Order: sequence, then C-alpha cells, then structure tokens
Amino acid sequence: MAIEIKRKAPSAHTVCEIVKARWGKAAHIVFLAFCLLTNIIVTAMLLLGGSAVVNALTGVNIYAASFLIPLGVIIYTLAGGLKATFLASYIHSVIVHVALVIFVYLVYTASDKLGSPSIVHIRLREIASNLRSCHEPISHNGQSCGPIDGNYKGSYLTMLSSGGFVFGIINIVGNFGTVFVDNGYWVSAIAARPSSTHKGYLLGGLVWFAVPFSLATSLGLGALALDLPLTENEASHGLVPLATSIALMGNGGSILLLTMLFMAVTSAGSSELIAVSSLCTYDIYRTYINPDASGKKILSVSRAVILGFGCFMGLFAVILNKVGVSLGWMYLAMGVLIGSAVLPIVFMLLWRKANAIGAILGTIVGCIFGTVTWLSVANVEYGRVNLDTTGRNAPMLAGNLVSILTGGAIHAVCSLLWPQNYNWDTTRQITTVEMEKSDLPAEEFKEEKLTKARSWIVKWGVGFTTVIVILWPLLTLPAGEFSVGYFTFWAVVAIAWGTIGSAVIIALPIIESWKTIENVCVGMFTNDRLMEKVEEMNFKLNSIMLAIPEAEKAYLLENEKAK
Repeated sequence: MAIEIKRKAPSAHTVCEIVKARWGKAAHIVFLAFCLLTNIIVTAMLLLGGSAVVNALTGVNIYAASFLIPLGVIIYTLAGGLKATFLASYIHSVIVHVALVIFVYLVYTASDKLGSPSIVHIRLREIASNLRSCHEPISHNGQSCGPIDGNYKGSYLTMLSSGGFVFGIINIVGNFGTVFVDNGYWVSAIAARPSSTHKGYLLGGLVWFAVPFSLATSLGLGALALDLPLTENEASHGLVPLATSIALMGNGGSILLLTMLFMAVTSAGSSELIAVSSLCTYDIYRTYINPDASGKKILSVSRAVILGFGCFMGLFAVILNKVGVSLGWMYLAMGVLIGSAVLPIVFMLLWRKANAIGAILGTIVGCIFGTVTWLSVANVEYGRVNLDTTGRNAPMLAGNLVSILTGGAIHAVCSLLWPQNYNWDTTRQITTVEMEKSDLPAEEFKEEKLTKARSWIVKWGVGFTTVIVILWPLLTLPAGEFSVGYFTFWAVVAIAWGTIGSAVIIALPIIESWKTIENVCVGMFTNDRLMEKVEEMNFKLNSIMLAIPEAEKAYLLENEKAK
C-alpha cells in the first residue's frame, strides 16, 4: 500500500487527502471521522494499559497517571514533529528490545525459579491438571486454575484452542483496522524512501512479531508457571508482564518493565499525535478553513492540535478508567468500530472500479451492522449487555467479522454495478503546502522501479503471511499437547526470534546511516578547528594581497638603483 501511494499520490500528506481527490467531499468527511476515531481508540489503549501498570507498580493514582503519561509525549512531539517521532521510535525500540531479550533469557535460562523450558513445561501441566486444588490457599479467587475450557485436554501447551482461534480472528480484523485506518501508518509510508519502503515494512513486521511472540512465551507463560495470583480483570488491564517481572527480578524487574512500557507508550503515542495533527491541519484546516495557508501557519495549527489532542486524550482516558473500560476490552472492540473502513481504503488504491457511494455506504452500514450484531449476540448469549458480556469472545467475533465483511461486500457490489473506472489523475495532482525541492533522486519515483518493488513485496509479503498465519499454526496441530521436546523447540524459536529481531532493529539503522553519523561526528569534533584554520588562511591571504603593491614598488626601486 505504501508503494501504491508513491505511484498514485506521491505528494499526499494523509490518506484522507487521497480519499477527497478520488471520491469527493462526502467520502472525505466519512473517512476523516473513521481515521480520527481510530487514533482515539489506539491512543486510549496506550493510556489505559500504561496507567494501569503505573498505578499497580508505583501507587500513583490511576486517573493522574492517565493524564500525566501524555505530557512527555506532547513536549518532544511539539518540539521535533515527525523527525522527533522517527528518532524517538528508534531509541525507544532499542530499549524495548533490550528489555525483551533480558526477560526471555531470564525465564528460560537464568532464573532460579524457572530457568529452563522443561521446568516451565512441568509447571504448566501442573497448573492445568484435574488434580489441582482450586481453593484457598493454593488457588486464589479469580485466578486461572485447572483445565482450560476449549483447549485440547484442557492444556496450556497446545495450539488446539477454540478461544485462541477466536482471539486470532478478532486480532487480525482489529489490527487490519488499526493499520489501514490509522493515519499514523500512512504518514510513515508517505515519508519513507520509495526504494526502502517495501523491504522496510516487511522487515519491520518480522521484527515486530518478536515482541508479542517472545514476550507471550516468556512473561505470559511465566506468570502461569509461577502460579501468580492474577485475576482475569488484572490480566485484561495488562498486568501479567508486570507480575512476572517482579516475581523473577524484584524491584529491578519492575523498573525494567516500567521503562519498557514508557518507551513503547510514548513512541506509539507520538505517532498518534502526529497522525491527528496531520488530519486536522491538512484535511480540516487547509481543506475547509484556510486553503491558502502557508507552511508557517500549518505548523502553528499542527502544534495547537497536538497540545489539544493530548490533553483531550488524557481526560478521555480518565473517563474510560472511571467507567471500567480495560485495555483488553478496547483492543477487542476496535475491529467492530473501525473494521468496516478497511476494505474500502484498500479498494481506493488498488481497484479502479471502486466508487464513492459504495465506499460511503460500506463504511457506515458495515459499522452499524457490526455494532448491532456485537450487542445482539451479547444479549442473546448472556441475557444482558454490559462491559463484561460485550467483551467476551462470541460477541466480539461476530461483531468484528460482520463489520469488516459487510463494509467490503457493500463497496464491492456497488462498484461492480456502477464502476468508477478511475485513472488516479486527480490523486497525482495533490500538492504540498510549499513546494520544496526533494532531496531524493528522480529515479526513486520511476514507475518501473516502483512496479518491481510492488511485485517483490507481494511475493514475499504473501509468502511470510501464509507461513506465519496459516502454515505455522497448522503444523503444530498434529502435536496435540506439546511434549517437553516440542515445547523446548518452541521456546528456542521464541528466544532466537527475539534475539535476532532485536539485533536487526538495533544494528541495521546504524549500519545504513553510518556515513551520515560519521559526517555529523566529524563535524561536531572538527568544525571549530576547521574554522580557525580557514580564518588563519584568510588573514594570510589578505596580508599578502595588501603587501603586493608595496612589494612591487620596492622591487622597481631596487631595479632603478641597480641600473
């Protein structure tokens, strides 16, 4: 999709600008609303999870934490903008991945409480055993105990899990929404170098996968293996990694996890602030209020939006915490609310027949149908509609699927009946605020080069997706309940993926930018001496130039005397 933007809308600032250029004002307003909703949902998840962990770890009031977390993000985002976000994302990613590697090796190699895959395996079998007592003092109220409903033999050591399968579908639908409808991803795609976009996104996805995979295999299973008294509500608020890190490392673990959390929340939060500021400045202010706004005016409006949105989200997070909305509930519900816009956005860039009326109807009707289905299933299955029943698997699964599939189906049918047959001329005419000469060579935007990059990413992207989403889970099914050897292999893969992914994300940007880093360092340490030398040479040259007339006069006098 990033490559398609380079081909079809190279000067766009946001995804909604492309919507307006292709489908007009009505579609623009609809998708602008869904993009802003996505940014609100993602930021709310960051603040809900972050405030819950800070509250549990430090005792800071959860409402105060909800408001204080955005402040640091606002400050450096205001100061540096998108460049600050990119730089912070790298630095924060380094810290997150270093902490990840520490936790993974701690659980499976270094801890005196666990320390090996075989011990974790034994503990997990004991926790899910039929013989385990699920009463005080062995098991606490609300703690997971005994065989797991829907899992093969009630075991944690299996991929044959109905609950896991349902969560996987919800997760895929919801994350399609947060990627395709979140302007933060489009801003990064637009800013990326065309020749690096396809490989960068694929590599980034593989490295990102190390975070949920390796952390879940270490801190997630570690919490169960240690038999920590965590309730379902605490797990939903994201407190499992915190509990495991404290149990294994004490205060050091809590500090390390808090640092990791802060790095992740602030990095992602900065991206969301930039995304919202881009939408408000380019798609609202520049489009409907001041079309002739200068770059300086756009910048001032952008900073005002960043400040305003950050404060609004702090207040909104306080309200969500007050009514009892958790990170887990919000994460599962996002696909219901924004999933209907996914396929219309995909069609916008990939399908010339996709029309405006189908996009508008599909997005709005899909969201309505998904929400109605979600609430109806909760009411039918459990007899009531509240945060508890709407957050369960069946309602969430139904709502997510109906939302994304209805949105795509309506748009596809309308487009087949009344095709637009678009050629992307108007999207290519989108202009920047102030035309600046790009520092990228013209060959970066050549059609044949972008087409080749597209073919490459389709091949490798589809290949890796098939392996990770389909083949890998299918190949684990014959194993049933994992043996010690099989689970050890699984743990080794998690350790290796986390380690290699962390090494890549830390080292590769430095290697690729080494020449620039070298030039900057040389400039920092030699610039003063260089200027002194230049000034000294200028002084000598001026002295020579001034002395030339006098020297010539003296020379002529000497010649006269000699004659």
